[in-house]
Amino acid sequence: MYQSLVVALVLLRRDYGNATLAGLLACLLNHLQSVLNATARSIAALRRLKHIADAVVSFHWLRALEHIKFKLAVTVYRALHGTAP
Repeated sequence: MYQSLVVALVLLRRDYGNATLAGLLACLLNHLQSVLNATARSIAALRRLKHIADAVVSFHWLRALEHIKFKLAVTVYRALHGTAP
């Protein structure tokens, strides 16, 4: 239940504006990644100094920049194949 709530509040808001996140400055992208890391720590109940790579992999999450590029690639693919709204 907690994981569903956090995903709804954090990750869906990140997905909402991927086109506006493309070309984001590195310092702002680091802030976004920091929020995602804190979210993963919260869901997995990890301490601050504990490495979160295994938790992120188990959740099937991409890093912030990778996710933005993926969503843009999917949008372009759908536009080229006539399946985009």
